[in-house]
Amino acid sequence: MAKKLVIHRNDALRMLETGQPCDLKVWKLSTGDIIEYKGVRCVGSHWRGGTHKIAIPRSTLLREFRDITLFEINGLEIFL
Repeated sequence: MAKKLVIHRNDALRMLETGQPCDLKVWKLSTGDIIEYKGVRCVGSHWRGGTHKIAIPRSTLLREFRDITLFEINGLEIFL
């Protein structure tokens, strides 16, 4: 039986905030759909609001997501 690779939520957010490209999976709040972001970089965060802003590669688009909706980073499953 293969072990799942996991990471704590705080460590995952620290990894995201290094500015290195990351692959993310988040849930869409309104529908529960899974959204995948490949090679994104963190460009800002709001500690009190519990959100992070990411830049999409090869685009001028910025996206913002709630931290609680993040459930995977670089293939590592996130736990609370």
